[in-house]
Amino acid sequence: MKALFRILILSFCLLTITGTAVMAEPAKDDVKVTSEKMTYSADGQTVVFTGNVIVRHPQADMWANKVTVYLQSDKNAPKSKEASGINPGKIEKIISEGNVRIKMEKDRRGTCDKATYTLKDELLVMTGSPKLSEGKNTITGNKIKFWVKENRSEVLGSSSQPVEAIFSAPSNKVKK
Repeated sequence: MKALFRILILSFCLLTITGTAVMAEPAKDDVKVTSEKMTYSADGQTVVFTGNVIVRHPQADMWANKVTVYLQSDKNAPKSKEASGINPGKIEKIISEGNVRIKMEKDRRGTCDKATYTLKDELLVMTGSPKLSEGKNTITGNKIKFWVKENRSEVLGSSSQPVEAIFSAPSNKVKK
């Protein structure tokens, strides 16, 4: 995620200096974000991408209408004296909204209206008709929590949107 931070700051600086988007080719483990618009707020410590947002990473790709990156203020970083100075910290969380689609390794896919990823605990929380799939297996509910590092998930249902799991069983038919 440090790579995402570097890309965001680099693109902001280049846009400020040149007025056009110029980005270097990302390294193999970097995160590449493309969108129609990017807005950085030093006061709110946020970077907002809007319009056909695509986030590409070697472990996962994501598409959404809007992606907001929340930064923790780095208290040890030197303060800029200029009003427009950048003093971003580490990424705290990333919120994706609107037609969120996620494609991960091992044929894992997810869809939802809103996805929140917190870096501290590596937790992805999906809400708004969330659905996770792996191959032919699918699970839906009211809220899906997926701990990425632990490869563990919890699906919460409600009376209006209960948990529903469909597991593909291997066929017992013998080929002749």
